[in-house]
Amino acid sequence: MSTLNVSINAGRRLAHRIHLRLGANGLAGVALALAAVVAFVYAQRAQDETVQIQAQTEQVRSRVVEDSAMHVDNVAPSERLTRFQNWFPTSDTSSADLRKIFKAAQISRLSLQRGEYNMTTIDGSGGLQKFDVIFPVKEHYGAVKSFVALVLNDLPHASLAELRVERPAAATDELDTRVHFTLYYRARAT
Repeated sequence: MSTLNVSINAGRRLAHRIHLRLGANGLAGVALALAAVVAFVYAQRAQDETVQIQAQTEQVRSRVVEDSAMHVDNVAPSERLTRFQNWFPTSDTSSADLRKIFKAAQISRLSLQRGEYNMTTIDGSGGLQKFDVIFPVKEHYGAVKSFVALVLNDLPHASLAELRVERPAAATDELDTRVHFTLYYRARAT
């Protein structure tokens, strides 16, 4: 007999003796006790990790509260308004922004034949201006979608005021689209 067979047979005999001594209920009890010990060890580890994560979360939360209190609570409303307005570019960058819009159209393989442009001051805004840019476009939906996404990603001070899409005929893939962007600026420094 090989040593493997001897070991297997010895293990079977030992298991049989334990089974005879403890019975089925005793074996189940031993198995449950072992499972409880393993579960206790893992539960203890999980509890330790939870305590660490809660401590880290509390540290981050207290830092955020301190930072927000320092940046917002100690600032006068007029200063907040000034900071907000200073986030916007000045209106003299509108030409460069138009070039970016036309570049986005070129990348999207969209032809902008004509456009409407209108710069107005927003009443009660403390010097903010809006620049409405409207383009009628005849193109597939994918190109228009790409164009709008590129403009909004490239110009964070722009918003999509209107996107009107019409299909002139059911058989055509080309859409009649009206794309209306509004770009926001602060008045030029004098």
